[in-house]
Parts: sequence; structure tokens; C-alpha cells
Amino acid sequence: MTEPAVRFAGALRAAEERLRAHGLGGRRAFTALVRHLAARLDLPRELWPDGPDAPPGAELERIPLSAEVDLFGLAYERFFTDLFKGDRGQYFTPRPLVELMVDLARLRAGDRVLDPTCGSGGFLVGALARGADVDGIEVDPDLATLARLNLALCGANPRAVRAGDLFRTPAQPEYDVVLANPPFSVWVDDPEVLASSTLGAGRDRVASDVLFVEVALRWLRPGGRLVTVLPYGALSNRSLAGMRAWLEGVTVREAVVSLPEGVFLPFGGTTTRACVVALRKRPAPAKPMLAAVVRSPGFDVRRKRYRRTEPDELARLRLHLRGGAPFEGARLVDDPVWAPEDTLAHVGSDRPRVRVDELARPRRRGRRIEPDEACTLVEFADVDKDTGEVVGRRTRTGGEGFRVEPGDVLFGRMRPALRNVVRAGPPAAGLPSTLQGSGEWIPLVAEADPEFLLLALRSSFARRQLPTTAGQTRPRVEAADVLALELPDPGPAGRRALAEAVAGIHAERRRLREELLLVESLYERFGAGELDEEALLDALRRLGR
Repeated sequence: MTEPAVRFAGALRAAEERLRAHGLGGRRAFTALVRHLAARLDLPRELWPDGPDAPPGAELERIPLSAEVDLFGLAYERFFTDLFKGDRGQYFTPRPLVELMVDLARLRAGDRVLDPTCGSGGFLVGALARGADVDGIEVDPDLATLARLNLALCGANPRAVRAGDLFRTPAQPEYDVVLANPPFSVWVDDPEVLASSTLGAGRDRVASDVLFVEVALRWLRPGGRLVTVLPYGALSNRSLAGMRAWLEGVTVREAVVSLPEGVFLPFGGTTTRACVVALRKRPAPAKPMLAAVVRSPGFDVRRKRYRRTEPDELARLRLHLRGGAPFEGARLVDDPVWAPEDTLAHVGSDRPRVRVDELARPRRRGRRIEPDEACTLVEFADVDKDTGEVVGRRTRTGGEGFRVEPGDVLFGRMRPALRNVVRAGPPAAGLPSTLQGSGEWIPLVAEADPEFLLLALRSSFARRQLPTTAGQTRPRVEAADVLALELPDPGPAGRRALAEAVAGIHAERRRLREELLLVESLYERFGAGELDEEALLDALRRLGR
């Protein structure tokens, strides 16, 4: 995000507060903002949304305007972010992602482009900049108005955007490209809509993103290109195997780009993990497919406020597509794949490999915790994700977890990209000896060198191979997926040496952690009057501090 965009976003937040203070909230406040911006930009009055004007006391003239900023897009993203999301599953598409998708579409001047879920018109503006002719459909009338204003601001025909429901609009198969970020996981249950589709026929309801790919393809001429955002689960969830099989019969995969969890979060969106797929409608020639994994998109995906970060892998992938510096997270593959991680995990490595089930076996869960049994907890909150150690000291009596045996290697089923992999050790001094683990752990017993197993399962090689088997906001893996992982193998001597190094470092860290807790305790006792200064110094000298 550019500096003018950051200033504009900040000014919008302040404007929202002033509008609320003057009794304007929700869509009425948003309409007042849009009418104010349209007036200052001299856009035709017949395009303005109907509604109130902002009172003078709201001081909207303090909002800075800039030709560098997608003003209406940012207004949609930043201003009252709950207005257009939620029930309809709509989220603003970040500008860097729009540009990447336009690149993947390989637009040529004169191409006819449709965004059938166009929102504020970000894709339409991006396609216009490449010389395309654009049309849009938007189910929300207010957003359709916003998209028309955006097109008018770019000098394009605002009548290119119509208000309507994609699923109920008769398709016209005359477009070269469909660009879209459709609503995620909103159930479509209209019997007439379902009966008219291949993927929905005979079902009571279908997720909007599943139905979208079928309906969007109807708008393309033969050989036309669909470039769309989808939930990451579309690539690997077993429940969506039918959709993938259908797509393999009617399209040729040209690109699949995996995106990190939270890529929409700084833009008023969801934490759902997503991907971009580029498909060409058959008949179309087969050619190598681009498989790419973006882990760092150039902004912090953990925060709701935009914060730029490095590396910017979206920019590096775009440069790679244009013939610039190679991007190590991208490969051309002759055999099309759905999950790019499956390909990138194996390409370019001639190292011997070992399967996890050759190193460990799953532990059968023992008896449940008794209601009056004191336990030391081993849950996700108790794990140092950077080192794979149990660092928490929380305790509980009873509980719904299961008994963990010291020495077990625990792999977190939920959101495996967060590196919740830990080796359970004996509890620290003074804590209950029984360990209680979360039901989200997959417990493994190492045949030998458990610290090597811990190291290998925490590596990028493991994360790249893991499928997403269930859920989108909380994706999970199964024990069978973990046991089937193939990891670089340094041989018995190498495994032993790595295990000894990890064990020694963890032992030293445990010693230092206990020593730090003791120092903290000494200070607390001094402050409480239990120790005088001489006793405090004597205790620190005995510690060698």
C-alpha cells in the first residue's frame, strides 16, 4: 500500500467516527461518504447513490484525494467493513493480488473481460489498464453503484456494470476472460439454480464457490480463460474431489497459486486460506502448468491493519511471470497438479528420503483423565512454536484431554502451518506428573532419535507436503497424512548427531529457563520483604550471576 493510500485509509477511519457522532451510521454513512467523494471528483450526478449528504460538521473535505489511490475500492475496504461482508461472503481483493491475477490472465488489448462478482470494480479497473473491454455483475446494488463510479473515474462506460445475481443471470458465452474473487462458502439452496447445474443437481445446497466455477465457465467462449480466487480447500479437500474431477474434464489448468492463511485479513476480510487458479475452457492445448506457493505476500497476514513486510513474494512472482528474476516458489510442471506444495516439496532435491512411518508409530490413546486427577497441560498455548518445546506451566484438575506420555512427539492437526509440533518432556519441578494433551494432537512414538523426528516434522519439507483435509478457517490434517510424509534423510549417523544436538540445546534451554524463574522468584521475595539485600546477593552469587 502506497503512502497516499495509507493516509487516505487513516482519514476514512476518522471520517467514520465523525459521521457516527452526527447520527449517520451503517449504509447511510457509507452513502454520504460516496456522494461526497463523487462530488469532489466531478462525477456525473446520475451515478451517485441515493441517500443523505454528510453534514458540514463531519468535515469530509479533510479526506485527501490522490490519483495514485483506488478511492472507491479503499472506501469499500476500509469504511464500515461489516457492511458488505458477512452474509454474502464478499471481501475486498488486495491490489497486489488483483495485479497478479491480471498478469495470469495474460490480457491483450481488446479482450472482453467479465467480473461476475465485481464488488467495487477492482478487477475491472485492472483490466481496463491493460486495454481490455470490461463488464461487471454485482448482486449488491450499492456495490454496483460503487463499481460504476470507479469505471466513470477511469473514463470507461459505467453502464458496463449491472446489478444482478450471477446464479440467476442467463449466461452469454462471449467473453475471453473471467476475472473474479467470488463469495466464499455461502450456501446456495435455490432449487431452480441447483437443478440447472451439473455440480448442484440432486443436492439440497451447494457452497457458492463450488457453484461459481461452473457458472463462470458458461460465460466464456471456447478457449477462454477463468482466473479466480477460491478457498484453498478446493485444491485438496476430499469432499470436493467431484468438483475437481469435473473441472479436469472441461478445463485445462494453466496455473495454481497457493496463498497464505490471512491474506485477506488486513483488508477487512477473513482468515480463510485461499488460492488462485487459472483455467482455460476446453478445447484448449495442453502445456506446462505454473505451480506456485506464496508464503509472504508483502504485508503482515496476522494483523487486521495493513503493515508492509518483506519479502514481497507477490511482487517477485509477478516479476518472474514477466521474465525477470526466478522465483524459487514457482515451477512449471508438465503434469498438472491441484496443490502446488505437492510439486514444490519434491522438485530440485536429490537427497535420500525417509517416510515418517519408518521413524515412528502412532500411539494409541490411553485411559481418559480422571475428574479429580491433577494434570500439567500440553496444549497449543503451552508450546514454543519457534523451538518445539513445552514451555507453559498451566495445570488443571480433570478435563477433556487425553494422557500424554513423556517423550511422545505431538503433531498439531489443526492449521499445521503454525508449526505446532512438540516433544513432551517430564513436567517441571513442582508441577503434577500427569501430562494432559489437547485432542488436536496426533501423538507419535519415535522408534529412535525422537529429537530428529521433532526436527524433521517442524521443517518446511513437512509443511509443504501436508494436504488440507478439512475446514477452511481451521484446516486439519490426519495421522495418515503425517505418517506418509517423505523427509530428507541424513542416514542413521546423521539422524543421531542431529538428535543429540537438539537434545543438548533443549536441555540447556530448560536449565536456563528454570534459572530465570528462580531469579524472578528471588526478586519477588526481596520485594515482599522475605529477603534482605545481603541474602539476595548471596543467592545470586550461588547461581553464578
